[in-house]
Amino acid sequence: MNPIRAAFAALLLGGTLLATPGQAATPVQGAALARGAMHAAGFTLGRAGPLIVAFEDPNCRFCHLFSTDTQALLAQGRLRIRVVPVAFLKPDSKARAAAILQAPDPARAWQDNESGFDVGSEEGGYPPAAVKPATATALERNLRLLESSGEVLTPSLMICERGQAAPTLLRGVEHSRLLRLLPGAGSITPRGGCSFGG
Repeated sequence: MNPIRAAFAALLLGGTLLATPGQAATPVQGAALARGAMHAAGFTLGRAGPLIVAFEDPNCRFCHLFSTDTQALLAQGRLRIRVVPVAFLKPDSKARAAAILQAPDPARAWQDNESGFDVGSEEGGYPPAAVKPATATALERNLRLLESSGEVLTPSLMICERGQAAPTLLRGVEHSRLLRLLPGAGSITPRGGCSFGG
């Protein structure tokens, strides 16, 4: 097993904060967080399948593993991901996240960031750029939104599990668990609820 993937698995299984799937305290809080994420500065990857939310830093190695693990699901139309970029891990995280959000096609820029990710230095592959004031404000709002969940950890995911009215908040999720959750999963709606209607 790849050493980074092994470390990711150890975090997921070893009881650290990243590993502990943390459900939002109440459905109302979960819905509020999801609603905020759906209206936050971000973009959507994928063309079909249930829509989940992922708070990610462009320099996050665990986010990069999540991106690698979900690439086939996105390509197969089995999953869509609403990416809400946050910037806190490294000094150039804000400039890199801003460059992605300011790109003509942020979803493509994110894919370029992941395809060029340097695991050794833990840096995304998309070049940083000067941060426009509006983008700086949007990234600060995204980070405050993640803070409101109780932990600033990436990736932080929200997914509508079968039959739930509001999304579940997960701190990192292993590929096999995501595959188990997808059958019957719903999509997060603009109002922060869950839709299971096709």
